[in-house]
Amino acid sequence: MKSNNLAAPLVWAAVYFLFGFASHELNGAFIASGYIWLPAGITVGALLLTPTARWFPLLVLLVAAQVLLGWVEQRELWRMMLFSLDEIGVAAIAVWLVQRAPFPMEGLYFVRGLLMVGVGASVVSGLFGAAWFHLTQGLSFWGTLRIWSLSDLVGILIMTPVLAGWSQFRATRSGGIARTEFLLGLASFVAMVGSAYLAFDSDIDRVVFDVEFSTTYVPLFFIALVTLLWGGRGGSLSVAVLSLMAFVYNSLGHGPFVELVQLHSSNALLELQIYLAVASLLSLLISALKTTREQLHEDVARWKNEVELSLSASRQLAYTLDPQQLSFTWSGDVEALLGVPAAQLHTLDQVLRLVAPLDQARLRQRWLDGGDGDERADMPFHLQAGGAAVLDISRSLLDAEDRLAIVAGVWRFADKAQDIAQDRGA
Repeated sequence: MKSNNLAAPLVWAAVYFLFGFASHELNGAFIASGYIWLPAGITVGALLLTPTARWFPLLVLLVAAQVLLGWVEQRELWRMMLFSLDEIGVAAIAVWLVQRAPFPMEGLYFVRGLLMVGVGASVVSGLFGAAWFHLTQGLSFWGTLRIWSLSDLVGILIMTPVLAGWSQFRATRSGGIARTEFLLGLASFVAMVGSAYLAFDSDIDRVVFDVEFSTTYVPLFFIALVTLLWGGRGGSLSVAVLSLMAFVYNSLGHGPFVELVQLHSSNALLELQIYLAVASLLSLLISALKTTREQLHEDVARWKNEVELSLSASRQLAYTLDPQQLSFTWSGDVEALLGVPAAQLHTLDQVLRLVAPLDQARLRQRWLDGGDGDERADMPFHLQAGGAAVLDISRSLLDAEDRLAIVAGVWRFADKAQDIAQDRGA
């Protein structure tokens, strides 16, 4: 049992170590901080995906992974211990506080919660780190804080959505992707990779289009397409691939952001961080809006199915009448109860043809008069086919100028006319 409880934390610690090593390699030589710190996203993702009761072994092993990383790179272990307690401890507090908030961690709420955790944890840990390096090594406090905070924030925005999406964190949609959407998404993903190569490791844009920095915005367009077609998982994967390509090329001295070092040396470390943060936020927002819309459609479809089933079981039909267009909208098993498909009962005249001749004028006046509103009494009538007895229960709604705006009601079917009379008496 204990080994099972330690399996997941050990995996998280191993992933933390590997991405920490990769971050150091991509950043190159640095004193206080670098371009990106991917383990910050690993920490937040692990905490979000692990129940709070199991946090202790997870936090211990994450700290051990950071200390091991410092030992492999021959850094002072006591300083790496302070660094890991700062980064991991602050992230744990931030996640714990956000999880106590009274809103679900899905859709737009997930984006808000992730931003709260990311900004809060990165700024607070950056304050401690910047103060430490300022006091011990005399580095610029604000310069270190700016780079430190952004490197953590970008790492969280890149890695956490990938871990959350591919671990089915708070999944709200089931089923696969349609073939057409999959192929279009695949084409957009390939185009994103190709445009990233064009922007970071090719001179084609300079030779053909005579532009440089502007081509870095093209991959963002294809990331948006991938997110729309493949959802949040595909979008987060695209952002991760773009980030990997951008940092690899940047570490090799290629791409427009490297060229900016000569022009804006004081802001050189921030340019690529902000670029990837915007890419991640773009994907997150599109995914959240897409998920919210899909969830709304699913809720509406489920509600409609429940209403249709209830109406069929109780032998009722619900309708709305537009008095201006004289058009009907039906809910329920229309064909089973009336013998006619709902598509053939769209107009008022089509509906009245089903009603017994003696009741047609009364029913037309009842619907189009609209003067009695909520005080309207229920009206029994008969259908022509078989003389079936029906009870109309309807209400009308007037607009601001006291004109009839809409009529809504229910037809309740009975086997015998006396059953309707009993219902009215009750």
